[in-house]
Amino acid sequence: MELASISRRNFVKAATVAGVTIAAFNLVGCAPAEQKQSGYTAGTYTGTGHGKFGPVVVETTFSEDAITEVKVTQSEESKFIGDAAIEKIPAAIVEQQALGIDTVTGATLTSSAIMTAVADCVEQAGGKPSDLEKNYQTPEPSTAVEEIEADLVIAGAGGSGMACAIAAAQLGIGKVVMLEKSCTIGGNALVSGGYLEYVNAPDDLRPEMTDSNRAELEEQIKAAPEFIPADAVSKIESDWKAWQESGNTKCFDSLELQALQYTLQGEGSYAGNVPFCQNIAEVTDWLAADGVDFGELVGIVGYSWPRWTHPTEGMCGQGYFLHYNRQLDSGEYDIQILLNTPATKLITEGDKVIGVTGKGPDGTTYNVTSKHGVVLATGGFSGSPEMLKKYNTSWPFDNMETIPTTNTYGHTGDGINMALELGAGVGGMDDQMPFPMADVKNSSDETTVGDDVDILMVNKNGERFMDEVRDRYSMTADIMEQPDQMMFMISDADTCRAEGELNRYGHKLQTLIDEGQLYVADTIEELGEKMGVDVNTFKATVDRYNEICRAGEDPDFGRTSFSELSPIENPPFYASPRTWAMHITVGGLLYDDNFNVTTDDGTPIEGLYAVGETIVGSSGVGTQGEGLALARILTA
Repeated sequence: MELASISRRNFVKAATVAGVTIAAFNLVGCAPAEQKQSGYTAGTYTGTGHGKFGPVVVETTFSEDAITEVKVTQSEESKFIGDAAIEKIPAAIVEQQALGIDTVTGATLTSSAIMTAVADCVEQAGGKPSDLEKNYQTPEPSTAVEEIEADLVIAGAGGSGMACAIAAAQLGIGKVVMLEKSCTIGGNALVSGGYLEYVNAPDDLRPEMTDSNRAELEEQIKAAPEFIPADAVSKIESDWKAWQESGNTKCFDSLELQALQYTLQGEGSYAGNVPFCQNIAEVTDWLAADGVDFGELVGIVGYSWPRWTHPTEGMCGQGYFLHYNRQLDSGEYDIQILLNTPATKLITEGDKVIGVTGKGPDGTTYNVTSKHGVVLATGGFSGSPEMLKKYNTSWPFDNMETIPTTNTYGHTGDGINMALELGAGVGGMDDQMPFPMADVKNSSDETTVGDDVDILMVNKNGERFMDEVRDRYSMTADIMEQPDQMMFMISDADTCRAEGELNRYGHKLQTLIDEGQLYVADTIEELGEKMGVDVNTFKATVDRYNEICRAGEDPDFGRTSFSELSPIENPPFYASPRTWAMHITVGGLLYDDNFNVTTDDGTPIEGLYAVGETIVGSSGVGTQGEGLALARILTA
């Protein structure tokens, strides 16, 4: 079973590695004194368990009376998250000669898969897995209390929290202590597409501007006066005119256009979107200056304007944290990260927040006080069905026992609830954004095959049912009305975004096929058969869609974004089964221009700051910009 903080672990005495102190759980040292078994046939055996993303293959080596080595030889589990289990579970099995070990918090499926594989190997070697399960003995929870003094304490080590920590350290703030609920840094950014808006991108990263882009831009400029100030409209118009007169054929963009487009989509006010966009622009420049290489700009689900990029290193959002790890490993910064240590309560002195309490994986209580206060970067509450239902006004959640989510472990509104206890105000809590392209089996985005924009979507009847490039809310509402609330993303060789034998997130296409998460065929008819839809209906749907794409006009559903690659006509053809899952909670804590958390009437709570999805109106990988901005404020 998985414990909220692996509270039954012995807590490892913190070990300093290249400037960063990481508190981690200890899976060893609590087995009975007599651990040897008898009756193994010595040798190395291979077993397989099933993780989140398919088979986890393990080699286990036995002597005649003990397990001598456990090694994971094949896995497609998420980097950082799966790594924690792959490192800790095999070592614990060998040390304790035990199975039945608690799973690593945040990496439950990977942990279980490893133990299942080892159990298979035990049986092959002539042993009994049930005997090994008896070997594990639970240590008594620690009652220790440790006091830690810091210059800044941050609850949450996802994108916004890590950006704040690294930037604050670079700016000389002193000792930074971070409390992280999960087994690794990274949070939701690890399993997101990793996409970050890059409005100031160099031309070599920008795609050519299409006729559809021009038409969309002109329509948005016409609509702009109803939503944004006259001077902002004039600036967009003048910048666009200058862009054309310069002869630049790349896709136009500007900070004002970015803020306008968010406003037109109903995502906040223009006045609120401008600083959000500015923060994103600054963090992208900061990351690029620090050596992060970014890929070509594309559109993504619900945001079709091609201004989104991600690091060329790593898959999904892993590249940011590979970069941050290098910063930590440099030894230049005094940053202490306590993993598997959720923040549980804010420490106050009068009306001022001076620190936070965390609970370590062995039960140790950590009271961390800070000269510069506390930063809440604990994410939103997409992983809390209770909070989703409490604040929901739009979605049919009431009768759902569980609500699927794309989120990693731990996003249950902890920071919001701690601040509410001190009288903080919240806003927009009913603004809950689902993701309309989640995997039907595990709710992730990482198994996607197909472009986020150049795509055809059909239901289980083989029928097209919506404009594929609308906002996520509208797309989700349409999916909810389809049979079994699911659909298929249809793509071809031009739009599948596969690279060789891998999808764009590094997962093997063959594994996806074997797991029933992808269908591939050389003809549309064969693809329809594999999908289980009516083949004639599906073929007619694809033909009609291709006709619309070539014409660049969609009388059926009003889609306006097309490219020369839009028609589905070049084999092989792909169908990726998808559904909706909760993705982002846009609501959160109220705050002022300095990211100081406030009460409902706007009064700042001294010493309490928040960034990322913990605050109202903020979400996505771009929240790293808020972490950078706050670090600059705190060190000004």
